Amino acid sequence: MPEGTPGPRTSAVRDKAARAAALALSAALLAGCQLPDVSMSPDLPTGDAAAASETARPTAAGRTVAIAAAPSTPDRPAGDLDSGSLTRTLPAGDRTVVVDYWTTDQATTWTAEDDKTIQLAAHVEGGDTDGETPEVLVTRFAVTGDDGTTRALVTEDRGEFALTPPFSYTTALSLPGAPSTATALTLSVQFDLLVETEPDSARYYRQTVLDTLELPLLQEDPS
Repeated sequence: MPEGTPGPRTSAVRDKAARAAALALSAALLAGCQLPDVSMSPDLPTGDAAAASETARPTAAGRTVAIAAAPSTPDRPAGDLDSGSLTRTLPAGDRTVVVDYWTTDQATTWTAEDDKTIQLAAHVEGGDTDGETPEVLVTRFAVTGDDGTTRALVTEDRGEFALTPPFSYTTALSLPGAPSTATALTLSVQFDLLVETEPDSARYYRQTVLDTLELPLLQEDPS
C-alpha cells in the first residue's frame, strides 16, 4: 500500500464520525423548531361536548317540526257569549239591574251572514225602603247593532212593564245577517226606567241603564 494512503479501518472510523455529526446537527435543528399541533381544529367539540351537541340537534329539530305541525286557529278575539251565557250587573242609582244573556247557538262559530238569536232577562235588586220596594217600570227597551259599516235599530219595546221583584223583563233578540266583510257585531242595550221615589208615592224619576255586547264574527272561506 503506498505511503500516505489511509487504510480500510481509518476510512470506516471517519465515516462513522461523519454520520454521528450529521445526526447531532439534525437533532439540534429539530429541538429549535416548534411545530404546531394540527391534529384537530380547536373549534370542533371533543369527547362529551361533541356527544352533547349531537344529542341536542334532534331535540331542537323535533321541537321545530312540532310547532310547524300545530293546527292553526282562526284569528278571532274572544266574544261576550263564547261560553253561551253572560250575566251583567249594572248600577242604577241605589239599585242594581241584573241582566242575563244567553244563546242556544254556538257563538264561537257565528259568521257575518248567520242569523243569530240571543235571549235576555233583566231584574232589579236593592233599593228597599223599610222592607218595602218602590215600584220600578221599564218604559223603553232598545237594542242597536253596529257591524262596522252600518248602525241600525235591532229592536225597540215601549210600554210600562213592572221590573220590581219578583217580576223581570224577558225578551229575545233576532239578529239578521250582516255584510260578509263584517268582523264583529256590537250590540248597544238600553233600559229606560221609571223608579218610584218611595213606596206608594206614585211619583217617579227616570233612570237609564246602558250595556254593550261584543260578538266577533268568523270570516267565510272563499273556497
